[in-house]
Amino acid sequence: MDIQDMRIFARVAAVQNLSAVGTELGLTPGTISKRIQALEDELSARLFDRTTRSIRITEEGATFLVHVERILSEIEAARASVDDRVSKPKGKLKIAAPACLGRRYVAPALCEFMRAFPEIEVQVDIGDRQVNLQEDGYDVAIRTGTLSDSSLIAKRLAPDRHVIAAAPAYLTRKGRPLRAEDLAHHSCLVLGNRWQWSFNRNGQETVVRVGGALRSNNGELLCHAAIEGLGLIRTSELEILADLRAGKLVQVLPDYEVNTNAAVWALYPSAKHVLPRMRVLLDFLANWFREARNEGRAVERAGAMSRNGSAAAESARAKVQLRAG
Repeated sequence: MDIQDMRIFARVAAVQNLSAVGTELGLTPGTISKRIQALEDELSARLFDRTTRSIRITEEGATFLVHVERILSEIEAARASVDDRVSKPKGKLKIAAPACLGRRYVAPALCEFMRAFPEIEVQVDIGDRQVNLQEDGYDVAIRTGTLSDSSLIAKRLAPDRHVIAAAPAYLTRKGRPLRAEDLAHHSCLVLGNRWQWSFNRNGQETVVRVGGALRSNNGELLCHAAIEGLGLIRTSELEILADLRAGKLVQVLPDYEVNTNAAVWALYPSAKHVLPRMRVLLDFLANWFREARNEGRAVERAGAMSRNGSAAAESARAKVQLRAG
């Protein structure tokens, strides 16, 4: 049984599009179809149900796929055991990332990653649609928040600390909340149905039911509204580091920890983790997000110093600007 035919079969099962697989492998759709047919003839089984508009794996094909993925994974592992010693990581990676995080962090991170690993080809798709890695042919998806149960492997790249912030104009007009309980008397910008904001201070939990005139399922819209002075926002520190740095937003209640289990995650199928290119990508992103958060803290600590013209503060700002965009 030809290994290339098995690779073609696995990619068709993942992408469900002969033309897309042909483009990826440098083959015509007709050649892809013939290789699948040859595999079916060898197995005396139909692996896909095909029409002019769609292709769907059969029950026999799904059973065969489990074994094929294991075989290909073992082959990649064998190759990786040699590649790690004699060559740089190489190959293709298809990555999905959410819009805001993708533009501000993943995009500059991947640019630096590709300079470090020039033999790795990267396709990155930015958008808020929840992709299906196996059906859509992705190697890894970057996600934020709290993960639901999944058959995918999740690598925690960084904690996703949340903060409360508002525009200086809003604080001048409405005053600065000094206690978590003060939020009940402010205009808060609510994401989805998160009407209750939970905090921890000195080991004591405080839950506040907030309210306001604007609610949305889109975090970027709420960030824009906060910058425009429409209210207080609870959001990821990573998403507003640039706005905090620029003075468009100001963090309030810094002594309170916003309770959240959110983090930045890299999700990938189990068969992918042995690949050198995947391994170096995950390590690179984890280091990138760690440095971005640490440099964000440097900007916060240098804030007061910058008013006195501190060169250290300016250096910290420059580093965050390079990383966060």
